[in-house]
Amino acid sequence: MRARVYAFVLAAAAALSSPLSAQPKVLVQKLADGVWAGSPEKGANVGWFVIGDGVVAVDSGGDAAAGADILKAIAESTGNKPVRALILTHNHADHAGGARAFAAAGARVLCQEADAGQILAFVTQAATRPDDPMYGKAALRPIVESVAERVILLDGIESAQIFFLGSAHTKGDLIVYLPTDKVMYVGDLAANGRMPFLQSPDVDPVGWERALTALSQVAAEKVVPGHGEVGTRTMLTESLAYVHAVNKVAKKLIDSGVADDALDAQIRSKDNEIAGVTMSDAHVANVKAAVKAMKEKAAKAPTPTPAPK
Repeated sequence: MRARVYAFVLAAAAALSSPLSAQPKVLVQKLADGVWAGSPEKGANVGWFVIGDGVVAVDSGGDAAAGADILKAIAESTGNKPVRALILTHNHADHAGGARAFAAAGARVLCQEADAGQILAFVTQAATRPDDPMYGKAALRPIVESVAERVILLDGIESAQIFFLGSAHTKGDLIVYLPTDKVMYVGDLAANGRMPFLQSPDVDPVGWERALTALSQVAAEKVVPGHGEVGTRTMLTESLAYVHAVNKVAKKLIDSGVADDALDAQIRSKDNEIAGVTMSDAHVANVKAAVKAMKEKAAKAPTPTPAPK
């Protein structure tokens, strides 16, 4: 009897000494029948849904370990249905870093065609470490499918729309919409409770505004952002309002001919404040990034051919 009590005390002490061990590595939220969102320990928000005889995932966590944790959460929530495909909303590491785990599990990877080469190189690179999910699977040849504008997945009951609205947060942002359940996965095109990040090297702030204008018309009831809690269409309109205001300030600064070394001070001036937006370093960096992107796009625009006289 004493030995059993002693064993119980040891087990309880071990549990108390490592309370985080019992915490799930992916916080899972069911959004509808057969539809989920998840927040892994490392990386951006993810999601998955059942269609046909398997599962389609949206984004993959920040690294291979996170990808494996997400696959485990998918198996637990879907009754071990196979993951047939992984959709990457864009190529940033916090969204695509776990893609090799999905490829190793046999899922094909879908991304926008501008990102296809980079994603293919990532999922097919040689595995040299035992902790790499592709280690020992040299015979496995992952498949990457590129999406130009739109792909629709159908099983006769459910449907999933994957579409590209042009360069925005990056040059290859994909959105996933489930019209039956009115659930939308938007990657980093919208953020909930935080400022959109306009500092990607391939950002197109005007294209981003255009994309959010279109998305705000979609009848989604639940929106899964790349960062922040699952919300409603309100986050689309709030993100749109912010990007629009940043673009307005950026255009004003460009039109006034402000020198690059004077941008910081001009952005922080009272004349360029945006109502409801804190004048933080992150916001200033967003405006400067928008100015840079607009100037670069204007420089690449073809010079109009003079009309014949």
